[in-house]
Amino acid sequence: MTAVRLKLQEAAHLPWMRAVLGFFDGWYYPAAYASLCFISSLCGLEFLVYAVTVAVILFVCLFAEDTKALLAPIALIVYSTSWKHTPQPPYNATFLNDPRVLGGIIVLGAIAVAAMIFRLVVHRRNRNFISAPTRLKSGLLALALAFTLNGIFYSGYILKDFFFGALIALSYIAVYFFFYGTYRRKREDAGIYFAYILALASAVILLQVAKLLLFGHTGTPQGTISIFTEDGSINKDLMIAGWGMSNNVGGMLAMFMPAWLYLAYKLRHGWIFYLLAFVQMGAVAFTLSRSSLLVGGAMLVAGMVVLSVVKSPRRTFYRIFNIAAVCCGILFCLALRDKIVEIFAVIFERGFGDSQRFEIWWNGVLNFLKEPVFGVGFFEPFYVDINIENWVFPDMYHNLLVQTLACCGLAGMLAYMLHFAQILNLLLRSPTAERMLYFAIFLMISGTSLLDNHIFHVFPALVYSMALLLWEQDVEQENPLPLGRDKRGLFAYGKTIRED
Repeated sequence: MTAVRLKLQEAAHLPWMRAVLGFFDGWYYPAAYASLCFISSLCGLEFLVYAVTVAVILFVCLFAEDTKALLAPIALIVYSTSWKHTPQPPYNATFLNDPRVLGGIIVLGAIAVAAMIFRLVVHRRNRNFISAPTRLKSGLLALALAFTLNGIFYSGYILKDFFFGALIALSYIAVYFFFYGTYRRKREDAGIYFAYILALASAVILLQVAKLLLFGHTGTPQGTISIFTEDGSINKDLMIAGWGMSNNVGGMLAMFMPAWLYLAYKLRHGWIFYLLAFVQMGAVAFTLSRSSLLVGGAMLVAGMVVLSVVKSPRRTFYRIFNIAAVCCGILFCLALRDKIVEIFAVIFERGFGDSQRFEIWWNGVLNFLKEPVFGVGFFEPFYVDINIENWVFPDMYHNLLVQTLACCGLAGMLAYMLHFAQILNLLLRSPTAERMLYFAIFLMISGTSLLDNHIFHVFPALVYSMALLLWEQDVEQENPLPLGRDKRGLFAYGKTIRED
């Protein structure tokens, strides 16, 4: 293995290879990848995106010193799914159900996974996810095991429960374990790069929302369809992207909002990103996603307060802008009171009773009582018809805790409690801008998942896992030993040998 690694390192020093690696290490590559994803969403070029992604994974895993170039595909590839190929109405495309398409995706996925395993084996470091004690590893492994064993003792257990549970388990742990051994970016630079990736993902989604608002759905079997009703309000059922429905779109926009606020604090022209945070909140409102409006609005208000208090060269601007925004908001509400009432009537016309949240949650409790140890599995039906078009995912309980309890039982809930306790351990560190970013992403994904299913939809879980890994690495550089490794106290840390 050493000989193979040395040959790859030697090849990486060729002039043209250094140029390519420099491109992947720079700031233009993520923007180029994001642009490709947006073009694909308009034109149906998914396989081009998949092929480019696999080529990037191969190249980076074989030759790059750092695997940070893989962050862009993790956060962005799902948004390459086009409207013309979505299985959701009004397109109802069969593209993703075509055996040839699925076969191609499986082949490309197998190549990508093989390249990542090769990277872990050939470029194995002394301090890797297997040998190194980490703060989050045991909790994530416990969650992965509980998800994989969902419903194992239940009489209605089916093979789909195992495969879907394994998929959810991988979405939680795969990114964390791979990047723990291969990602070398440190501290502040890591935070800026991560926020940059999430900002690009936000930009792609914002452009997709703008396309819907301006042009509606084009190229459908029924022709062009506006997402606006005759009275000028938005039809929530038509506010969909190629990759998800309105709640998914609003949820991802809300989850990524901390990236704009972090960049507003860190960068010289941060006021631009601060304005974009408000634009993003406006886009959330257009999706009519209540949970995203609630959680995203709370995050925006928190960001307004924090940026008005913490010292920065732009603090005066933020204070003046916030005062002006509040005053304009009050005047706007007074002048357009009737119209605002109509808007909120549209937003809440499917209130909790119509959305059947409480009934769904109660059914989750009843399903848990059927099999309390490992739950009833992800595919046990609950007796509420929520009439949601789904392609891959089973019906879900629209609550992270109820979902874990019903599908994975006490085993899943205990695993989540361990995971949450280890996250609290990270939180009890000196706050920095980077750590607040990672914590905010954790809060947003978890918070939106208390009223929706986001964290069980794979790609939000990948971002969640990446945020936790970067958070842990940031803390680890300051306090190398993990929880409980010395005997001086629960949160006491000593010295250890570091190795890059």
